[in-house]
Amino acid sequence: MADIVQFSKGVNFSKWFETRNFDDIIFNKFTEKDFTDIKSLGMDVIRIPIRFHDYTLEKGGNSLNPELFKYLDAAVSWAEKYRIYLILDNHSFHPTDPTDINIDKILIPVWEQIADYYKNKSDYIIFEILNEPHGIPDDVWGTIQGNTIDAIRKYDKNRVIIVGGTNYNSIEKMLLIPEYKEKNLIYTFHFYDPHLFTHQGAMWNKPSLAPLSNVPFPLGDNKLPEIHDTFKSTWVEALIKSYPYDSKPENISASLERAAIFSRERNVPVFCGEFGVFMIQSQREDRVRWYQFICGELEKRKFPWACWDYFGGFGFFKTEWRGEFPSDLDMDIIKAMGLKI
Repeated sequence: MADIVQFSKGVNFSKWFETRNFDDIIFNKFTEKDFTDIKSLGMDVIRIPIRFHDYTLEKGGNSLNPELFKYLDAAVSWAEKYRIYLILDNHSFHPTDPTDINIDKILIPVWEQIADYYKNKSDYIIFEILNEPHGIPDDVWGTIQGNTIDAIRKYDKNRVIIVGGTNYNSIEKMLLIPEYKEKNLIYTFHFYDPHLFTHQGAMWNKPSLAPLSNVPFPLGDNKLPEIHDTFKSTWVEALIKSYPYDSKPENISASLERAAIFSRERNVPVFCGEFGVFMIQSQREDRVRWYQFICGELEKRKFPWACWDYFGGFGFFKTEWRGEFPSDLDMDIIKAMGLKI
Protein backbone atom coordinates (compact mmCIF):
# COMPACT_ATOMS: atom_id res chain seq x y z
CA MET A 1 0.00 0.00 0.00
CA ALA A 2 2.76 2.42 0.88
CA ASP A 3 4.17 2.28 -2.66
CA ILE A 4 0.86 3.42 -4.19
CA VAL A 5 0.32 6.58 -2.14
CA GLN A 6 3.24 8.99 -2.47
CA PHE A 7 1.45 12.07 -1.11
CA SER A 8 0.14 13.16 2.28
CA LYS A 9 -1.60 16.58 2.37
CA GLY A 10 -3.24 18.69 -0.29
CA VAL A 11 -6.09 20.85 -1.46
CA ASN A 12 -8.82 21.05 -4.08
CA PHE A 13 -8.48 23.76 -6.74
CA SER A 14 -12.23 24.24 -7.06
CA LYS A 15 -14.12 26.28 -9.68
CA TRP A 16 -11.23 26.05 -12.16
CA PHE A 17 -12.52 23.38 -14.54
CA GLU A 18 -16.06 23.31 -13.17
CA THR A 19 -17.71 25.62 -15.70
CA ARG A 20 -20.80 24.42 -17.53
CA ASN A 21 -19.21 25.10 -20.92
CA PHE A 22 -15.67 24.65 -22.17
CA ASP A 23 -15.44 28.22 -23.48
CA ASP A 24 -16.16 29.58 -19.99
CA ILE A 25 -12.99 28.12 -18.45
CA ILE A 26 -10.77 30.87 -17.03
CA PHE A 27 -7.42 29.17 -17.15
CA ASN A 28 -5.49 31.86 -15.27
CA LYS A 29 -7.81 31.48 -12.26
CA PHE A 30 -4.87 29.43 -10.94
CA THR A 31 -1.26 29.98 -11.98
CA GLU A 32 2.17 28.52 -11.43
CA LYS A 33 2.49 30.71 -8.33
CA ASP A 34 -0.40 28.84 -6.71
CA PHE A 35 1.54 25.62 -7.14
CA THR A 36 4.61 27.13 -5.47
CA ASP A 37 2.47 28.59 -2.68
CA ILE A 38 0.82 25.24 -2.02
CA LYS A 39 4.20 23.54 -1.96
CA SER A 40 5.51 26.10 0.54
CA LEU A 41 2.73 25.10 2.96
CA GLY A 42 3.99 21.52 2.94
CA MET A 43 1.33 20.19 0.59
CA ASP A 44 2.19 17.63 -2.07
CA VAL A 45 -1.09 16.90 -3.86
CA ILE A 46 -3.66 19.01 -5.72
CA ARG A 47 -7.06 17.62 -6.67
CA ILE A 48 -8.56 19.32 -9.71
CA PRO A 49 -12.34 18.88 -10.08
CA ILE A 50 -13.12 18.74 -13.83
CA ARG A 51 -16.55 18.61 -15.49
CA PHE A 52 -15.28 16.27 -18.20
CA HIS A 53 -18.77 15.38 -19.41
CA ASP A 54 -19.53 19.03 -20.17
CA TYR A 55 -16.35 19.46 -22.21
CA THR A 56 -17.30 17.33 -25.18
CA LEU A 57 -17.35 18.60 -28.76
CA GLU A 58 -21.11 18.19 -29.02
CA LYS A 59 -23.72 18.58 -26.32
CA GLY A 60 -24.75 15.10 -25.28
CA GLY A 61 -21.76 13.58 -27.07
CA ASN A 62 -18.80 11.76 -25.58
CA SER A 63 -15.83 13.03 -27.61
CA LEU A 64 -13.73 15.34 -25.44
CA ASN A 65 -12.65 18.69 -26.80
CA PRO A 66 -8.91 18.17 -27.50
CA GLU A 67 -8.22 21.78 -26.44
CA LEU A 68 -8.93 20.68 -22.85
CA PHE A 69 -5.69 18.72 -22.76
CA LYS A 70 -3.67 21.82 -23.67
CA TYR A 71 -5.00 23.50 -20.53
CA LEU A 72 -4.40 20.46 -18.37
CA ASP A 73 -0.90 19.94 -19.73
CA ALA A 74 0.16 23.30 -18.33
CA ALA A 75 -1.07 22.26 -14.88
CA VAL A 76 0.71 18.92 -15.26
CA SER A 77 3.98 20.68 -16.13
CA TRP A 78 3.73 22.82 -12.97
CA ALA A 79 2.94 19.74 -10.89
CA GLU A 80 5.99 17.94 -12.25
CA LYS A 81 8.22 20.97 -11.73
CA TYR A 82 7.32 21.22 -8.04
CA ARG A 83 6.82 17.48 -7.45
CA ILE A 84 3.15 17.78 -6.62
CA TYR A 85 0.75 14.95 -7.39
CA LEU A 86 -2.21 15.97 -9.54
CA ILE A 87 -5.56 14.21 -9.20
CA LEU A 88 -7.74 14.60 -12.30
CA ASP A 89 -11.12 14.27 -10.62
CA ASN A 90 -14.12 13.64 -12.88
CA HIS A 91 -16.43 16.14 -11.21
CA SER A 92 -19.29 15.70 -13.67
CA PHE A 93 -22.08 15.71 -11.13
CA HIS A 94 -24.77 17.84 -9.54
CA PRO A 95 -25.45 17.55 -5.81
CA THR A 96 -29.24 17.38 -6.18
CA ASP A 97 -29.42 15.26 -9.36
CA PRO A 98 -29.00 11.49 -8.91
CA THR A 99 -26.26 9.74 -10.85
CA ASP A 100 -27.68 8.30 -14.07
CA ILE A 101 -27.77 4.49 -14.04
CA ASN A 102 -26.60 4.70 -17.66
CA ILE A 103 -23.69 7.02 -16.88
CA ASP A 104 -21.31 4.40 -18.25
CA LYS A 105 -22.38 5.43 -21.76
CA ILE A 106 -20.32 8.61 -21.36
CA LEU A 107 -18.11 7.73 -18.37
CA ILE A 108 -16.26 4.90 -20.09
CA PRO A 109 -15.52 6.57 -23.46
CA VAL A 110 -14.42 9.75 -21.70
CA TRP A 111 -11.96 7.84 -19.52
CA GLU A 112 -10.71 5.87 -22.51
CA GLN A 113 -9.75 9.16 -24.18
CA ILE A 114 -8.09 10.50 -21.01
CA ALA A 115 -6.21 7.23 -20.44
CA ASP A 116 -5.06 7.09 -24.05
CA TYR A 117 -3.78 10.67 -23.92
CA TYR A 118 -1.87 10.29 -20.65
CA LYS A 119 -0.68 6.69 -21.03
CA ASN A 120 2.97 7.65 -21.52
CA LYS A 121 2.94 10.87 -19.55
CA SER A 122 3.76 11.98 -16.00
CA ASP A 123 3.73 9.61 -13.04
CA TYR A 124 2.42 12.54 -10.99
CA ILE A 125 -1.00 12.21 -12.63
CA ILE A 126 -3.71 10.24 -10.81
CA PHE A 127 -7.19 9.47 -12.16
CA GLU A 128 -10.38 9.71 -10.05
CA ILE A 129 -13.28 7.99 -11.79
CA LEU A 130 -16.23 10.04 -10.53
CA ASN A 131 -16.87 12.49 -7.73
CA GLU A 132 -19.65 11.70 -5.25
CA PRO A 133 -21.97 9.30 -7.10
CA HIS A 134 -25.36 9.30 -5.40
CA GLY A 135 -28.92 8.12 -5.94
CA ILE A 136 -27.65 5.08 -7.85
CA PRO A 137 -27.82 1.51 -6.47
CA ASP A 138 -24.56 0.37 -4.91
CA ASP A 139 -24.32 -2.77 -7.04
CA VAL A 140 -24.97 -0.85 -10.26
CA TRP A 141 -22.31 1.71 -9.41
CA GLY A 142 -19.88 -1.00 -8.31
CA THR A 143 -20.20 -2.70 -11.70
CA ILE A 144 -19.90 0.56 -13.68
CA GLN A 145 -16.83 1.59 -11.69
CA GLY A 146 -15.24 -1.81 -12.26
CA ASN A 147 -15.91 -1.64 -15.99
CA THR A 148 -14.38 1.84 -16.09
CA ILE A 149 -11.22 0.55 -14.40
CA ASP A 150 -10.99 -2.17 -17.06
CA ALA A 151 -11.48 0.40 -19.83
CA ILE A 152 -8.66 2.58 -18.46
CA ARG A 153 -6.37 -0.44 -18.23
CA LYS A 154 -6.73 -1.11 -21.96
CA TYR A 155 -4.64 2.03 -22.48
CA ASP A 156 -2.76 2.59 -19.25
CA LYS A 157 -1.67 -0.47 -17.28
CA ASN A 158 -0.11 1.21 -14.27
CA ARG A 159 -1.77 4.58 -13.59
CA VAL A 160 -3.02 4.98 -10.01
CA ILE A 161 -6.82 5.20 -9.98
CA ILE A 162 -9.03 6.55 -7.18
CA VAL A 163 -12.35 4.79 -6.58
CA GLY A 164 -15.22 5.66 -4.27
CA GLY A 165 -18.63 4.57 -3.08
CA THR A 166 -22.08 6.09 -3.45
CA ASN A 167 -23.94 8.46 -1.12
CA TYR A 168 -21.50 11.27 -1.97
CA ASN A 169 -18.40 9.13 -1.31
CA SER A 170 -19.46 8.39 2.25
CA ILE A 171 -17.43 6.09 4.48
CA GLU A 172 -20.43 3.78 4.89
CA LYS A 173 -20.68 3.23 1.13
CA MET A 174 -16.92 2.92 0.68
CA LEU A 175 -17.17 -0.21 2.81
CA LEU A 176 -19.50 -1.69 0.15
CA ILE A 177 -17.23 -1.15 -2.86
CA PRO A 178 -16.57 -4.51 -4.57
CA GLU A 179 -13.16 -6.10 -4.11
CA TYR A 180 -11.79 -5.31 -7.53
CA LYS A 181 -9.00 -7.51 -8.91
CA GLU A 182 -7.04 -4.41 -9.88
CA LYS A 183 -4.54 -3.59 -7.10
CA ASN A 184 -3.23 -0.17 -8.12
CA LEU A 185 -6.22 1.60 -6.58
CA ILE A 186 -6.76 4.17 -3.84
CA TYR A 187 -10.13 4.13 -2.06
CA THR A 188 -11.61 7.52 -1.23
CA PHE A 189 -14.15 9.01 1.13
CA HIS A 190 -15.33 12.56 1.81
CA PHE A 191 -15.84 13.80 5.34
CA TYR A 192 -18.07 16.66 6.43
CA ASP A 193 -19.30 15.37 9.77
CA PRO A 194 -21.28 16.67 11.52
CA HIS A 195 -23.08 17.99 8.44
CA LEU A 196 -25.15 20.46 10.44
CA PHE A 197 -21.97 22.20 11.55
CA THR A 198 -19.87 22.01 8.36
CA HIS A 199 -22.69 23.10 6.04
CA GLN A 200 -24.49 25.76 8.10
CA GLY A 201 -25.47 28.56 5.75
CA ALA A 202 -25.09 26.41 2.61
CA MET A 203 -27.64 27.37 -0.03
CA TRP A 204 -27.30 24.31 -2.29
CA ASN A 205 -28.95 21.93 0.18
CA LYS A 206 -32.65 21.16 0.01
CA PRO A 207 -34.03 22.70 2.13
CA SER A 208 -31.48 25.50 2.06
CA LEU A 209 -29.38 25.82 5.20
CA ALA A 210 -29.13 29.59 4.67
CA PRO A 211 -31.18 30.32 7.85
CA LEU A 212 -28.74 28.26 9.95
CA SER A 213 -25.81 29.96 11.68
CA ASN A 214 -23.71 29.93 14.86
CA VAL A 215 -23.87 26.16 15.29
CA PRO A 216 -21.06 25.41 17.78
CA PHE A 217 -18.49 22.62 17.62
CA PRO A 218 -18.48 20.61 19.70
CA LEU A 219 -21.85 21.28 21.29
CA GLY A 220 -20.77 20.61 24.86
CA ASP A 221 -22.71 22.93 27.19
CA ASN A 222 -23.56 25.33 24.36
CA LYS A 223 -27.05 25.76 22.97
CA LEU A 224 -28.23 25.18 19.44
CA PRO A 225 -30.16 27.90 17.59
CA GLU A 226 -33.94 27.63 17.49
CA ILE A 227 -35.38 25.40 14.77
CA HIS A 228 -36.31 27.64 11.85
CA ASP A 229 -39.79 27.09 10.38
CA THR A 230 -38.15 26.05 7.10
CA PHE A 231 -36.62 23.01 8.80
CA LYS A 232 -39.66 21.64 10.60
CA SER A 233 -40.56 18.07 9.60
CA THR A 234 -37.44 17.81 7.38
CA TRP A 235 -34.14 15.96 7.60
CA VAL A 236 -32.59 19.15 8.96
CA GLU A 237 -34.82 19.06 12.03
CA ALA A 238 -33.71 15.47 12.58
CA LEU A 239 -30.05 16.55 12.37
CA ILE A 240 -30.64 19.35 14.87
CA LYS A 241 -32.15 16.90 17.32
CA SER A 242 -29.29 14.41 16.88
CA TYR A 243 -26.56 17.07 17.00
CA PRO A 244 -25.71 16.53 20.69
CA TYR A 245 -24.71 12.97 19.68
CA ASP A 246 -23.34 13.73 16.19
CA SER A 247 -20.99 16.46 17.40
CA LYS A 248 -19.28 14.40 20.09
CA PRO A 249 -15.63 14.00 19.08
CA GLU A 250 -15.60 10.34 20.12
CA ASN A 251 -18.48 9.55 17.74
CA ILE A 252 -16.79 11.35 14.85
CA SER A 253 -13.58 9.48 15.63
CA ALA A 254 -15.47 6.18 15.59
CA SER A 255 -16.73 6.92 12.09
CA LEU A 256 -13.20 7.53 10.82
CA GLU A 257 -12.04 4.37 12.54
CA ARG A 258 -14.42 2.39 10.31
CA ALA A 259 -12.40 3.63 7.32
CA ALA A 260 -9.19 2.55 9.05
CA ILE A 261 -10.57 -0.93 9.72
CA PHE A 262 -11.64 -1.17 6.06
CA SER A 263 -8.12 -0.20 4.97
CA ARG A 264 -6.52 -2.84 7.20
CA GLU A 265 -8.94 -5.65 6.37
CA ARG A 266 -8.77 -5.10 2.62
CA ASN A 267 -5.11 -4.11 2.68
CA VAL A 268 -5.87 -1.06 0.51
CA PRO A 269 -4.87 2.62 0.81
CA VAL A 270 -7.57 5.09 1.84
CA PHE A 271 -7.65 8.80 0.98
CA CYS A 272 -9.89 11.60 2.29
CA GLY A 273 -10.51 13.57 -0.90
CA GLU A 274 -12.66 16.32 0.60
CA PHE A 275 -13.36 17.85 4.00
CA GLY A 276 -13.96 21.32 5.35
CA VAL A 277 -16.32 23.84 6.96
CA PHE A 278 -18.39 26.45 5.13
CA MET A 279 -17.08 29.68 6.61
CA ILE A 280 -19.85 32.15 5.79
CA GLN A 281 -22.04 31.56 8.86
CA SER A 282 -19.87 29.46 11.15
CA GLN A 283 -17.86 30.87 14.02
CA ARG A 284 -14.13 31.02 13.33
CA GLU A 285 -13.05 29.56 16.68
CA ASP A 286 -15.34 26.58 16.09
CA ARG A 287 -13.87 26.06 12.63
CA VAL A 288 -10.36 26.09 14.07
CA ARG A 289 -11.34 23.45 16.64
CA TRP A 290 -12.95 21.29 13.96
CA TYR A 291 -9.95 21.41 11.61
CA GLN A 292 -7.54 20.68 14.43
CA PHE A 293 -9.57 17.70 15.54
CA ILE A 294 -10.27 16.26 12.08
CA CYS A 295 -6.73 16.71 10.76
CA GLY A 296 -5.42 15.14 13.95
CA GLU A 297 -7.71 12.14 13.48
CA LEU A 298 -6.67 11.74 9.83
CA GLU A 299 -3.01 12.04 10.78
CA LYS A 300 -3.44 9.49 13.58
CA ARG A 301 -4.67 6.96 11.00
CA LYS A 302 -2.09 8.02 8.39
CA PHE A 303 -4.83 8.95 5.93
CA PRO A 304 -3.61 11.28 3.18
CA TRP A 305 -6.05 14.13 2.54
CA ALA A 306 -7.08 17.05 0.32
CA CYS A 307 -9.20 19.76 1.91
CA TRP A 308 -12.03 21.56 0.14
CA ASP A 309 -10.99 24.12 -1.02
CA TYR A 310 -8.14 26.64 -1.55
CA PHE A 311 -10.06 29.89 -1.72
CA GLY A 312 -13.85 29.88 -1.58
CA GLY A 313 -16.51 29.18 1.01
CA PHE A 314 -14.44 26.34 2.49
CA GLY A 315 -11.03 27.89 1.86
CA PHE A 316 -8.21 28.76 4.23
CA PHE A 317 -7.92 32.46 3.49
CA LYS A 318 -9.49 34.92 5.93
CA THR A 319 -12.52 35.36 3.67
CA GLU A 320 -14.05 33.34 0.86
CA TRP A 321 -12.27 35.59 -1.63
CA ARG A 322 -8.70 34.99 -2.68
CA GLY A 323 -6.33 37.24 -0.78
CA GLU A 324 -2.62 37.89 -0.88
CA PHE A 325 -0.40 34.93 -0.09
CA PRO A 326 0.63 34.52 2.67
CA SER A 327 -0.57 37.68 4.43
CA ASP A 328 -4.29 36.93 3.96
CA LEU A 329 -4.13 33.29 4.98
CA ASP A 330 -6.02 32.39 8.14
CA MET A 331 -2.96 31.32 10.08
CA ASP A 332 -4.97 29.70 12.86
CA ILE A 333 -6.63 27.41 10.31
CA ILE A 334 -3.27 26.71 8.65
CA LYS A 335 -1.79 25.81 12.03
CA ALA A 336 -4.81 23.68 12.97
CA MET A 337 -4.34 21.68 9.76
CA GLY A 338 -0.72 20.99 10.60
CA LEU A 339 0.64 22.91 7.62
CA LYS A 340 3.86 24.89 7.48
CA ILE A 341 3.73 28.54 8.46
